[in-house]
Amino acid sequence: MASPASTSAPVSLSLSLPLRPSPCRRLPAPFSRLPPRRFTLSPTRPAAALLSSPSPSPSHAQHEHKDEEDEEEEYGEDEELVEEDDLVEVGYVSGAHGVRGDVLVSPRTDFPELRFATPGKRWLRARAAGKMQVREFELVRGKAHTGKKGWIVRFDGVDSLDEARQIVGSAVLVKTEDRPELEEDEIYSLDLVGMTVIVKDTGKLVGTVAQVFNFGGGDLLQVMVGSAENAVQTDSENQDSTPSRQHVWIPFAEDIVPDIDMETREMWITPPKGLLEDWKEKKKLQRRITAAKKVLHEMEQGHILEGLLSGDKLEKASLAEQIASIDFQLFKHAMHSVSKQVDSMSKNVLANSSSSRKNVMRIPRETLMNHGEKEKNVFSSEFSKGCEILQKSKAAIVLVTNDSDSDIVDAEFQRLLNSFSELMKVEENHISPPFVIVSPGDHVDSVRNYLIENDYFGFDTQKLWVLEEMKLPVVSLSSELGSKKILLKSPWEILQRPAGSGAIFSSLSSNKILESFNAMGIEYVQICSPSDELVLGHPLLFGAASSRSVDVGVKLRKTSDKTEDGFDLILSIDHLNKMCRDVAKARFSAHPEQHEHVELVDGQWVTVQPEGPNSHRLSTNVTSVLDSCSPDKLCVMEIVE
Repeated sequence: MASPASTSAPVSLSLSLPLRPSPCRRLPAPFSRLPPRRFTLSPTRPAAALLSSPSPSPSHAQHEHKDEEDEEEEYGEDEELVEEDDLVEVGYVSGAHGVRGDVLVSPRTDFPELRFATPGKRWLRARAAGKMQVREFELVRGKAHTGKKGWIVRFDGVDSLDEARQIVGSAVLVKTEDRPELEEDEIYSLDLVGMTVIVKDTGKLVGTVAQVFNFGGGDLLQVMVGSAENAVQTDSENQDSTPSRQHVWIPFAEDIVPDIDMETREMWITPPKGLLEDWKEKKKLQRRITAAKKVLHEMEQGHILEGLLSGDKLEKASLAEQIASIDFQLFKHAMHSVSKQVDSMSKNVLANSSSSRKNVMRIPRETLMNHGEKEKNVFSSEFSKGCEILQKSKAAIVLVTNDSDSDIVDAEFQRLLNSFSELMKVEENHISPPFVIVSPGDHVDSVRNYLIENDYFGFDTQKLWVLEEMKLPVVSLSSELGSKKILLKSPWEILQRPAGSGAIFSSLSSNKILESFNAMGIEYVQICSPSDELVLGHPLLFGAASSRSVDVGVKLRKTSDKTEDGFDLILSIDHLNKMCRDVAKARFSAHPEQHEHVELVDGQWVTVQPEGPNSHRLSTNVTSVLDSCSPDKLCVMEIVE
């Protein structure tokens, strides 16, 4: 589909692609014919000396109205007075040619020979003395320029180089009524400009067609998202929540644009998956980067933005994604948290005997491992309660793996998933609680592939998440908060380290998993790390927490004076909500580390090779959840031999 002789070219974009008008589009029946009204978009033009300057508006070839009918303009006796609404743009004067008054015209029409080689009346439009002026000229002759994509034109009365220069930048107009007739099922491409675009299946407003382009692979509609211009009146709740000044590209193909109503100026589309979502994701990324820049300046960490000013596109894009991925709310809290010493009871609780706690359960290891024989142990009521919670889909599991030095998809990982799958087969009814796996970034793909290869172990894929562990920037070694600087491995790579198991609360929140848990009616969540004694989704643990109405249940295993590594917690959904929504409840520690990095010195990037610890890794442990839990809402489940 392309603009006809009477149509204007689109506004030039900063794209390294050739812009050219497209031919008229043949519409499938029963599309109606377009009314005479048109919307055109004129290109950016250089200033015109005769008429001062070009039109400031790129879309008003026939919408510039004269409000003063008595405006005094000097027209010749034979000049035909034509309303500008009756004219459309077909090109513009791009320069002078030679010394005898010829000018070079850049065409914006599919009928250049008719418009620039056929003598007759033409009109030139430009702004002069702050007013838009349109004057009639007689085209004497014209011919195609052999070396450029333009036409050499002579206008009557323009006989010298100086006179030719005075009309450079003027738009060349013709009468709308002179445009060629189309077939009944054809339409000029730019006549789509101004139409409202609506998603056919949902009725959601996408926006308004601003321009039509053809880069050689078919016509593309540039749709301004959420634009109010010529938009249908829809309920606000039925409109996409996207900024109005952004645009999406929509191919003008029959399978994507099946319905057009020329009378109501509405276009109904059936976009393929990702056509609109990709833009939204890019826009979300841009908003995060914009917000991150502001925070970085506030934290006096603006040095990491220097990489955005140099390097190639991939390097700058990589840095932008790293900046956007930082959880600045958690990072700011971590920086303040490590700047002051806060006593924590979590380590004491895990290290010391739990005998001082009122809610204490000592569970024989054999009872825990033989979880199917509920009638043979003294915890049958807790076991039954836990089974009820699982059967009613009131429980969820979060497995946090953190061994980035080895492949987590090992025999132990397989054992956990297999035993978990078997455990969920209760009374011949397969239970599939929400399941979240948190993995180091370089293992995420292997975990996902392993799940796919094993048919997800029978889990409900709609309630299964694999997340990359959260990282935070490494900061320089300093006792003063304002002196801690984010370190860079290169100008385009932020030095980051895992934020620890306690960052799981921010991950659940930022990935909207907490929101899903609440919507599902989850009451208790097991948060644990792999270990030899771990049993995923054990009914006894859920039942113990529920029967005692506690917010946190901690499973410990003590042999002599050693406490097992890792963690296994049962949290009520209320306490999980508190932890996820208030990052200040996480307790951070600063771990000295030695890292090579780069610094910007006198405008040059310099590599720094330290001889000792020069930085802090900011880390939080999931057991800090105990600091925000009152003693009477804590249950310790100690596993004994």
